[in-house]
Parts: sequence; C-alpha cells; structure tokens
Amino acid sequence: MKILISLCIALALALAAAVIKIVLLRRGFDELTENIEDQVKGNTQIPVTLTTTDPHAVRAADTLNRELSELKKLRDEYTDGNRKVTVAVTEISHDIRTPLTAINSYLDLMKDEKDEALKEQYLERIKSRTLSLSDLADELFKYSTSTDPSRYKVSNEEAASDPVDICRVLEECMLSFYAAFKDKGIEPEIELPEEPVYVKCDRKSANRIFENIISNALKYADDSLDVKLGEDGVATFSNPAPDLTPVSAAKLFDRYYTVNEGNSSTGLGFSIAKELIVMNGGSIESGLKEGILSIIVHFAK
Repeated sequence: MKILISLCIALALALAAAVIKIVLLRRGFDELTENIEDQVKGNTQIPVTLTTTDPHAVRAADTLNRELSELKKLRDEYTDGNRKVTVAVTEISHDIRTPLTAINSYLDLMKDEKDEALKEQYLERIKSRTLSLSDLADELFKYSTSTDPSRYKVSNEEAASDPVDICRVLEECMLSFYAAFKDKGIEPEIELPEEPVYVKCDRKSANRIFENIISNALKYADDSLDVKLGEDGVATFSNPAPDLTPVSAAKLFDRYYTVNEGNSSTGLGFSIAKELIVMNGGSIESGLKEGILSIIVHFAK
C-alpha cells in the first residue's frame, strides 16, 4: 500500500513538473511570437529573450535573433539604397534638364536671328549641349550594365587562369583617346614598363576601368595628365584638380556623388571603375596633394 501511495505521489509530482514545464514553454513561445511580430513591424530592435530555459526554445530564439539581425541589415540597406536612388534621380533629372533648357533657349534665339555668324555659334552650342546629353546617356548605360556581377562571372574565371598584359591594355586605351587629348590641348606624360605586366583581370573590365578614369580626366583636367604603370601592376593617373577638396576627393567613388552640381557628368565613371576592379580582385583609391588628384588602381597579380 505504501509503495502504491509513493508511486502515486511520484507520478503526481512528475505530472505537476510536466504541467509547469509545458506552461513555461507555452509562455516562452507566446513571448517568441510577440517578439517576432514586433521585430518584423520594426517596433523594437531588442533581441528576443525568453523566461524559459528550455534548450530547444533557447536555440530557436538564438537562431531567430541571428536571422532578424540579417533582416535588419537588409532593411537598412534597402532604406539607404532607396534614399540614394531618390537623390540620384534628382541629380540626373537636373543634369538632363540643364542642357535641354540651354538647347531650347538657343533655338528660340535662332528664330528671329538674322546674323548667320550668330546662328552658327548657336548651332555649335546646341551641338555641345547635345553631346553632353549623349555622354550622360552613355554613362547611365555603362552604369546599368556594370552593376550586374553575373555579367562578369565568366570574365573573372578567365582572368584567374589567363592573366592579361595590363601594360598593353593601357597603351591601347591611351591611343584610343589620342584625338580627344589633341582637341583639348593635352599631351599626356606616359610612363610604362618595357616588359609586359601580367595581372589577374578580365581584359574587357580593365579596358572599361581605364576608359572611365581617362574620360573623367578629360572632363576636369585643363592642361596635363600624367599616367604611370609600375611593374607591380599599380596604375596611377594624376592631373591638376584645383577645385577639389580632400573631402570631395575621398567621395569620388561614391555611386551617387557628383563633383560639380549642374555639370553634365553624374560622376558614375569612378563608381563603375571601382565596382569592376573589385570584381576582379583589385582595389582603387584617390589622393589629393597640392592640388593634384591621383587615381591609383591596384590590379591583382
């Protein structure tokens, strides 16, 4: 009889313990559900905590905290990206509107203008503004095609097994800009190694990087451009930039940063160059010393 009573008491205690555990576990998951709802709605950023010490519930809470942390990062990136896109659209709209306004103004002036020489001047200015719009469209196209990493996946794999002679790529790129340099009265100082310099970079990407850097130099350089390539695969482009400050020089690679407000350029060239060199395992940096801007490209060897 005593054994039966003892057994009943033990069972009762076990049942009570089980009921308490179930109640605590249920409360814990109720807390978990409330925390999930608050976290998803953005009402709180405090990590999920439970009153229960059940290892399964605690493990679930830890996993949830990790996932919610990643979700928060993605949400913040989305919010920041959305803000930057809004700023970029505003700047691009301004860039487009400025030459269009000028074109319309010159067309209005030409209506009643009798002087053929002045008409010729107006036409030249209209042509200049039209070329500015063309440059803007080209930069936007290059930007839209460069932001898809998968576009360069095959090229990167090829670069890993088939290094490119970056010296030859830079030489050919500089030659392609010969007419543009001549038109602006710039005679670049070029220093290249006598021997090939092989780096791990897709040739198409390397050419685009150089094109964007040189194009920006042509827009902002007045009378000189120094280009140097070292045997270590480091390319340096230097030109006078009296209007730049150390702060603005540091922001040149920001995707949405514009050097000159109202300028025909949206400043996408450097951003594209940075994305491409990073995709190929290298890096790019800028420096400003005594009014001379230097863009330094480090290719992976």
